Amino acid sequence: MAERGFSQAGFPLVVAHRGASAEQPENTLAAFERAVVLGADAVEFDVRMTADDAPVVLHDPDVARTTAGTGLVRSMSLAEVLALGVPTLEEVLRQLSGRVGIDIEIKNIPGEPDFDAEREAVVEATLAALNATGFTGPVIVSSFNPFSIARSRALAPEIPTALLSDVTAEARAALTFARDHGHRWILPFIDRVVDAGESFPAEVHDAGLLVGTWITDDPAEAVRLMRSGVDAVATNDPAPILAARREALGG
Repeated sequence: MAERGFSQAGFPLVVAHRGASAEQPENTLAAFERAVVLGADAVEFDVRMTADDAPVVLHDPDVARTTAGTGLVRSMSLAEVLALGVPTLEEVLRQLSGRVGIDIEIKNIPGEPDFDAEREAVVEATLAALNATGFTGPVIVSSFNPFSIARSRALAPEIPTALLSDVTAEARAALTFARDHGHRWILPFIDRVVDAGESFPAEVHDAGLLVGTWITDDPAEAVRLMRSGVDAVATNDPAPILAARREALGG
């Protein structure tokens, strides 16, 4: 089966982090629509599960920061979450299908109150939603949890997986792990990519992988990363990053 991910060819990707979240509320249909209108190459968003096992798009385990409600997503019904304006995964996939690539971040993190150590139900639900909607376009499944992306690879090997690494993790350690476990992308924190030096993107490519990074809203910093060979830059504010890429690289 053909891989469903992004091609290595072309300009470095500008990835709208939780949509165009500098302009619209994060992880909302409005933020995703704005990212598409601006011309982002991909939209990144987060998936969690409700109490009745429905995948919804929200970053935090608790709804309090980004909605008018309170409580854990995993303790609320789908109807309760929808009443707060949180979109379902299927809604987002239908909105973006055929229009933009997507990076689906699986939120199943050890230490968080909704952590599912056994089944990886959120991975199963995400892959089922991709199939149910017939999503068209490049897809990456990413997570800070290596077991989540391992489960995705086992169930849908045609969908590339990406290892996110936290602010303290060295980029070369992420590269070694991802290479040894068959993941296509590494997504280290931006400072760790800088720490690894300008030759690091070439090292990643020599290993047969791609490298993205998070997060910058600084156009000059984004262009420096792109010129060093980074394949994707995630940003909350895609408009100035896209403009800087056009001016510096012509794309």
